[in-house]
Amino acid sequence: MNVLVIAAHPDDEVLGAGGAIVRHVAKGDRVSVLILGSGLSSRLANPQEMDQRDLAALRRHAEQASAILGVTDLRLLDFPDNRFDGVDLLDIVKAIEAVIGDVQPGIVYTHHPGDLNIDHQRTAMAVLTACRPLPASSVQRILAMEVPSATGWGDPALPFVPNVFLDITHVIAKKLEAMSIYHGELRDFPHARSLESLEARAKAWGSQVGVKAAEPFVLLREILS
Repeated sequence: MNVLVIAAHPDDEVLGAGGAIVRHVAKGDRVSVLILGSGLSSRLANPQEMDQRDLAALRRHAEQASAILGVTDLRLLDFPDNRFDGVDLLDIVKAIEAVIGDVQPGIVYTHHPGDLNIDHQRTAMAVLTACRPLPASSVQRILAMEVPSATGWGDPALPFVPNVFLDITHVIAKKLEAMSIYHGELRDFPHARSLESLEARAKAWGSQVGVKAAEPFVLLREILS
């Protein structure tokens, strides 16, 4: 099975589907990760002042995190951080379509449409557009992931209500190890993007379905044959 994780920013892929990635790799699935945005620049008053060394460091972190998770196919694009709404949706769709055409994934993981972060919202819409169920499409399943500090703070009219849970009891340590690489994105507990919170959240989701730790997903589409 070919699996594609499509994330807006470096670290989203680990936060939302790090455990799933490790599980797929262990099964022998081919996992590709596409990160659409450059990251970091939204923290600056003038994005043009972005230090290229900081950007290069973030890309190295993405590569290191992928290596920990077992991913050998990481693709990094440079759409503007937290400014996806200033990009024509078609441009994002076409970028995703090109990767889907190359990878031919059966399963796609991406953001939840109700996330607070505008880049997450636009990514979800672009993925659903790029993965529309046309004849001969490879995509059989689309799962929306939870990204702490974005999903839980999102649109109350479009809440994240998971209906698919993946047992990550035996791989949560790998997820936390990969996330620790993104030290610039981590925060102190009780922030939702702290390692302590991530572990507690996994345990809480796991307790809802009778396992020690779980990643939650919303099934956006599944085609059974």
